[in-house]
Amino acid sequence: MRIALRIPLPLMFAVVLFLVVGELASGTNVYFVSMMAIAVVSACVTYNFLGGFRTISGIAFTSFALGSLVISQIGKVVLFERADENLDVPQVTITVYAVYFASLMLGTFVFSRLRFPLPRPAEPETPTQSKYLYFVSLTGGLIGSAGEMAMDLAQGSQSTSLTHAYARALAYLLPFSLVLAVDNRIRSTNGRHCFGWLALWPTLAIMVEGFVISSRLSFLEPVGIVFLTCYLRSFTFRKSHRVAGIVAVTFFFVILSPYYLYSRGWRGDGTIRGQASTMLNVLESAPDQWASIKAIVGNAALETPGTVNYFATPGAVTVNRFAKIGPDSTLINACATGFHYGFTSIGLDLATQVPRFLYPNKPEFGSNPYLGHLDGQESDTFETTNSTVTSVADSYGAFSWFGAVVFPFVVMPLVFVVNESMFDITRPWGTVAVVLLILGISEGSMGADVVVSMIKNPLYVIIISWCAMWVVRIIPAMGDRAVRLRTGDTEAVSTDALGPSIV
Repeated sequence: MRIALRIPLPLMFAVVLFLVVGELASGTNVYFVSMMAIAVVSACVTYNFLGGFRTISGIAFTSFALGSLVISQIGKVVLFERADENLDVPQVTITVYAVYFASLMLGTFVFSRLRFPLPRPAEPETPTQSKYLYFVSLTGGLIGSAGEMAMDLAQGSQSTSLTHAYARALAYLLPFSLVLAVDNRIRSTNGRHCFGWLALWPTLAIMVEGFVISSRLSFLEPVGIVFLTCYLRSFTFRKSHRVAGIVAVTFFFVILSPYYLYSRGWRGDGTIRGQASTMLNVLESAPDQWASIKAIVGNAALETPGTVNYFATPGAVTVNRFAKIGPDSTLINACATGFHYGFTSIGLDLATQVPRFLYPNKPEFGSNPYLGHLDGQESDTFETTNSTVTSVADSYGAFSWFGAVVFPFVVMPLVFVVNESMFDITRPWGTVAVVLLILGISEGSMGADVVVSMIKNPLYVIIISWCAMWVVRIIPAMGDRAVRLRTGDTEAVSTDALGPSIV
């Protein structure tokens, strides 16, 4: 049986006491520490209200709270840095965080048990359907991911075209094929193995795509999907699995993250072939320049403290990626003197989702470039369109303190309710929905939370799941029987395996 992993009250206060004592000892302002304590306590209570690690919303919120607040504060204590340093307006920033998380806690208490009668995705019903669905999903996912990547690299109107939307919908099938492969491996081996040869192919596909576009997240995504699928099916992790996880995390922080950060300065010509060729050329020169690469990345990261880098310790360059309070402070600072942009960011995110035949002159990008130029994360000469802020800063930047209260109290709980109403966390598409919700709310504007996490992703999953199952159901199959719905039960339901095991 899966463990809810709720936070007991003594542990909650022990963590808060550790943070309070550590930050005060490092010289952090008392007001900052007080607001930090309120925000952390509110986050812990919200986690418990959402059901801990046994619900879609509980898992997704954990990622959001860790990336925006908790990791950053623990890191400051461990590195013995003042927590109010490298923030543009530290007292305003931490107050916004405290108000946001306290409001989210209250909103979760009020709305978390609400459920809507919404459509659900079409899940595989038999082992043979699951096997056929894997091959359909892998094929469709590869096609969709390649098309989406090509149009994203080309940018311009192609990145917001209707064809891009179709490619994006198909791309959801790639992580789904990985979930199916892991799910079936656990079933067919009676809980002895979790990773087979057929799980390897979507894993490599996601990582290769990440290599081409220098995306660190694409390395972590398949690792996280495998872990999450196993956890939700009560798989017992052995020593070899823990060692593999430690190796993967170490490789990410020591080797892959610095290399990807360095390689982003050597962009290709806007095509998959051009970008892949550039990445390979940089990779070939990396072994001879590894020391200088790490130095270049570390120095570049520390040249702009308070912009995107919350930590000042040179070795903490990668950890800054998991401390979004730093980038958030830049946007809060830009709006702390009275300027607020209202519905501008939400309007941009909504407009990009309208089909071009209905809105020919729609903006090519959502709110990222606008917010990036506003807070200084975007350069006027080299745009990345990937400024990193969360809805914490965006809610304040748009509507001042009113937004920092109303958005987390009403909208964020509704995002959780919609996903809980549509998906079963123990089924394959439910597992994919967890991953999509994590990616959607961990960073991004208010519009991204509403448009992507509450509307676009659930709608795409519903449509693509129905289409995929329609294709599978027209394939003749004999002698099949239903898949056991109690996915936590490790008893094998069929000998219809998807291939030999690796782990």
